[in-house]
Amino acid sequence: MTTRPLIGVIIADCHVDFQAEILRGIIAQAYRSNCDVAVIAPLHSFYADSVHKNAEKAIFDLILSDRFAGFIYDRNSFYSDAVKEHIDSVCTRSGKPVMLLDAGGHKNFETTSVDDCDAFETITNHLIEEHGYKRIYCFTGPKKDYSAEERLKGYMNSMKHHSLHFDRTYYEYGDFWTVQSKAYAERIVSGELPRPDAIVCGNDVSAIAITKALMAGGINVPADIAVTGYDASMDGYRFSPSITSYTRPNYQLGAEAFRRLYRILTGKICARVPNENGSLRLGRSCGCLEEPKLRRSIQRAIQINSDRESYMFYGDMLYELSSALNVKEFADALARYTFFLYKYVRVSVCLTKRYLDALDGSYNERLAFCFGEKMSEALSQSFVGHTSSTGTAFSSADILPAFSSQRSYPTAYYITPLHYNDNFFGYIGLCFGKEPMSFAKLYIQWINNVNIALEQIRIKSIMTHLITNTNKVLLYDDTTGLLNIKGMMQAFNDRFLSDQHHSEIHIISVELSGLKKTYYQSGDDKCQRIIRGAARALSECLHEGEMCTKWKSSIMLIFTFEPSRENELFSRLSMMMKESQFDGDNSFNVEFSMGQNTVQLTPELNLSDAVHKAIINKIHAYTLSDNTANPQFEKLCMLRSRIMKNPEMAWNISEIAESLYLSKSYLQKIYKSYFNKSIIEEMIEFRINKAKDLLIQTGLTITEIARECGYSSYNYFVRQFRSSEGVSPSEFRDAHTGSAAT
Repeated sequence: MTTRPLIGVIIADCHVDFQAEILRGIIAQAYRSNCDVAVIAPLHSFYADSVHKNAEKAIFDLILSDRFAGFIYDRNSFYSDAVKEHIDSVCTRSGKPVMLLDAGGHKNFETTSVDDCDAFETITNHLIEEHGYKRIYCFTGPKKDYSAEERLKGYMNSMKHHSLHFDRTYYEYGDFWTVQSKAYAERIVSGELPRPDAIVCGNDVSAIAITKALMAGGINVPADIAVTGYDASMDGYRFSPSITSYTRPNYQLGAEAFRRLYRILTGKICARVPNENGSLRLGRSCGCLEEPKLRRSIQRAIQINSDRESYMFYGDMLYELSSALNVKEFADALARYTFFLYKYVRVSVCLTKRYLDALDGSYNERLAFCFGEKMSEALSQSFVGHTSSTGTAFSSADILPAFSSQRSYPTAYYITPLHYNDNFFGYIGLCFGKEPMSFAKLYIQWINNVNIALEQIRIKSIMTHLITNTNKVLLYDDTTGLLNIKGMMQAFNDRFLSDQHHSEIHIISVELSGLKKTYYQSGDDKCQRIIRGAARALSECLHEGEMCTKWKSSIMLIFTFEPSRENELFSRLSMMMKESQFDGDNSFNVEFSMGQNTVQLTPELNLSDAVHKAIINKIHAYTLSDNTANPQFEKLCMLRSRIMKNPEMAWNISEIAESLYLSKSYLQKIYKSYFNKSIIEEMIEFRINKAKDLLIQTGLTITEIARECGYSSYNYFVRQFRSSEGVSPSEFRDAHTGSAAT
């Protein structure tokens, strides 16, 4: 086995120029230091919430692999706070050193940052010294974000150095994205903000959004207002007018982050790769002309990508892949389309055992993924057209077979999840050999085609088994994928009653006793997620020859020949319950009890009676807290459930307290102690949640939605919505549906 250190990189949007340069620096420095790299690279930054995108979170379980020596984590590339907290938790559990990029301070992890202050000062100097602009605004990123504050500081330094006036109205905090940028430009168009000579923006995305909004409002860029960006993205250059920007030294940021992590891991200082310092990139948005050499280089890159995108769009890749009837046919077809992957050296398609089992007739509600999952390498294709033998089995704890191979040189792979909605199929490893580079945007569409094809193969397999054995699916529970009562009876007769080697069997019951409280607190959807989570956990605990089934909505059964298995099962299931509490929406940490009954295997056995005795014969109980010690707790849960379902009602604290025979002050005190929010705070949250659903799912006007959510005042509704979400209802609808609110 190789002893070469493996460094994990956790980052989103690898195809974006900004992140691609960071990755280039990390990989180049890793190669110089004789280290392997595994980039855990989901295709989404989790900016918007969806079942499809949330399924990608499972790939972060790979962080727990002992193969990793440490991690470089670009926390800023993920937009969802919930996803960031999930990754933080998994990184902490791994126990390995973590190096953040541009994150300011973090209580658990080290940070490496690049100097944005001087670079931003250079951009502002250009506007002042080359163009003579004096009234210059700055639109930076989020307040207290390290990079945003450094860029604002650079702007201020330039204005002070040139003795130009600026005050608090001259600069604004944004989100490094489009929604707040557009709103800021509209304030200038409307005259709310006096028109400036120029605006320096925190990144190219903001610069493009502001330029679009200004021009839509009749303000010409750069004739009326000059605009500059930052990060020197390809999108900024392709935009019309091309955005004047700054090629941030992201390559050096990645290399330096690796060097610092390497020193923490080894105590040694590794040789530094050559510097690639940042520089000003001129565009037309400030009144300059593009540099001819840069223009030719970028146009060539655009043409290469355009040709490949066109060929994929009009080609037969998706049709051929989706026509495959099995994994072998799929792998053979996919091998013919790896030429789309620009400059790749090797691509490895790895599928989970669960996915492959599903093709053999195993029926599952959901194909999940967890650390240590058994994998199979369905395709390993090199750029010279060589395909290695498929079917290589390995554990996901080893990440890829390539990292276990003996090599005289280091390597780097991008690890990207394969899934369709919430069904997880496996992941792809993509390697560019000695070239320190990232994949292009076209790779996203390539993987989407792979995902669609794998789902088609799965559906065809299910349909085939449905046709040949229709009754089989009817034996399984829809929620958990476990055998239902009918399936249990049939399987028990087939597998256990006919067994000639055992005279007795042990029935273990697991009753989710905490589901009732959960229903009142969080509703039925949360209960269903807990049931599915508990079922998956129990299935993972099974030994060979054991059977797990669903008895009732909150009761599952395990049939085993092993005596005293209930003690081991209780211990492991309790641990998995506790660990799940760190997994956000996927938590299934709930109180449960465990019962046991041992019966003789005879043809006269009444299985229903035997199960009933196992349920009532309680031997273990897993509890969360002593909340139930207060007799008012269940009443408060029911109250909260009613408010959640009907937030638009005129809820009155005094009337609620009177109905519960409590004083108003005591009601508010114990409610907040249990749910961490007051009744009014919860009511507002539930109203806003209902409003968001109506904004996305219906064509109701904002006024109609305000009434539907219990607001008699349109203005009060808009103020409360903006206070909660940071944007107006119209802006929220525009961002999530692409159509303006009325």
